[in-house]
Amino acid sequence: MTVHHWTGREAKALRLALRLSVRAFAEHLGVAVRTVSKWEKLQEATAPRPDTQAILDTALARVDASVRLRFETFLSEAGRPGASVTDRRRASSARWEYESWADDLDRAIVALSRQDFPFAESLVGRWTARFQQHSSPDDQGLYLLARSTALLGDARRDQGNVTGPLSARRAYSDARALFCRLDVPSRVAQMDLSLAVMAEMAGALDIAARTYEQLATDERLSPRDRARSRLWVGTALSKGGEHEYASRVMLAATREFEDLDEPEDWSVAHQKLALAHRGARDLPSALRFIGIARSTGTATTPMQKVRLDTAYGHILLSDPATRDDGGQVLDKAAVLAARFRLGHQLASIEKIRTRIRGRTGSGAASRETVRVGDIEWAITEEQWRRTRMIWEYHLMGHAVRPVDVGIGLGSHDLGVAAAAAALYHRGLFPVLVFTGGNSPTTQARFPRGEAVHFREHALSLGVPDSAVLVEPDAANTGENITRTRALLARAGIEPASVMLVCKPYMERRSFATARKLWPEIEVVCASEPMELDDYVQSIGDAKLVVDMLVGDLQRVIEYPKLGFAVEQDVPDDVHAAYEALVRDGFTSRLIV
Repeated sequence: MTVHHWTGREAKALRLALRLSVRAFAEHLGVAVRTVSKWEKLQEATAPRPDTQAILDTALARVDASVRLRFETFLSEAGRPGASVTDRRRASSARWEYESWADDLDRAIVALSRQDFPFAESLVGRWTARFQQHSSPDDQGLYLLARSTALLGDARRDQGNVTGPLSARRAYSDARALFCRLDVPSRVAQMDLSLAVMAEMAGALDIAARTYEQLATDERLSPRDRARSRLWVGTALSKGGEHEYASRVMLAATREFEDLDEPEDWSVAHQKLALAHRGARDLPSALRFIGIARSTGTATTPMQKVRLDTAYGHILLSDPATRDDGGQVLDKAAVLAARFRLGHQLASIEKIRTRIRGRTGSGAASRETVRVGDIEWAITEEQWRRTRMIWEYHLMGHAVRPVDVGIGLGSHDLGVAAAAAALYHRGLFPVLVFTGGNSPTTQARFPRGEAVHFREHALSLGVPDSAVLVEPDAANTGENITRTRALLARAGIEPASVMLVCKPYMERRSFATARKLWPEIEVVCASEPMELDDYVQSIGDAKLVVDMLVGDLQRVIEYPKLGFAVEQDVPDDVHAAYEALVRDGFTSRLIV
């Protein structure tokens, strides 16, 4: 039996089934005695908080068959007499929908464990789409939405979609905002842990290691998650080249998993230890630890098999005597990863192959295409190098800090609204303005206007309506600034500083425009942190992204001459890269 929503009635039935006193039951769950007393007194008229619901789920899951039978019996006996009003309430449409939603989340978790991503995403997506139509969601609906969003993050993570508008990072950030709104500290901490994993996967190893280190002692997390955080400190350190220290940290985590009786995590820790010793060129120890991992791990899912074979193949490739065997193991892992669309694992395998080819002198000549994710684009390596240079130039690199007003600039990218919501939740500004009407590229996606849709998305992420202003008419960046300025004046708000939240490659042009049209204001620019490759994956068209970067740089160069923006220094190498890409035909977003 699964309890989809705990009330005092179910909690009391579990206590009786466990044959515990009120005080002993409170200690068993880790809650206050007065909390259990409240459940017992109010019965169905009260419901535990979402984080406590999860604790009760765990307590029920761990009981044996006899306790479960007593629980179901007590629950059946307690629920019949005098329960007609409650029964009618429980039979409401919303309640049955929530129960079906929770059932589908259980099915999605099973599908994700098998790497059946399309089925998992369809199970979750149909509920999130329906829920977003509700104008006044209750806490239970919000909690299910947050859990669903986190599961979407898991699916995207395992497929290698790390950053971007439709990425794991975005899903985890959205879920975190919802859990913050619901005040569920344990779930917020779990999302912090998932976001640290995203930082590690994106190559931000220092940030990931620092976050893991903080979470390893964070009491909001379970002992198992704290041990995993400690293990991942070592993983990030090892990837950064600190193999010896990483090994010591991992050994500490391994002992914690042993104390917690977590055999699967214990096995995974040995796999990570093996890779750390490989990095330190201690191949005998690496082989010993990977042998333990292979003999003790279950590896029942495609993801587990790919990870284990990738680690084993990597170690074998590091020794000339076993290089051929390592190549075969890695090939097998790549086939399985491709079959189940494990994008991040495929990318890791390709990086290992590239490094080995470089060391053995067997690398091929520079390609005339560039691979981003699992797609190969008809762009040369030199063109891609120039594009990266322009991407880095567009980013202002401002350190975010508290300002008077946040301004989300409308565009085709709903990620701007999510980034603005995340910055609001960090307490960086008390007022958030969304500005933008429509353009030919956004009319179909945002029929009511960019700013209106951005506001709705921010509200769904927990930003209060009272904190949001909407400017729905701006048709370009200049009007974003002037119309927002006028809107704030009408509202009696006179800011000394603002934060412009926009697409990554629009930071510099937005800054230059604001400095021209609102010179007395202090301007900070922000966007969702992401790499160029991740942005291309989110858009799905490398040629279009290059065109957009080139087009924005042209505006940075030309708009000051027209009085639209202040002049920005363009380094010679950036200007040369721009001119070369224009000659190569990346011109669809140029102004004429």
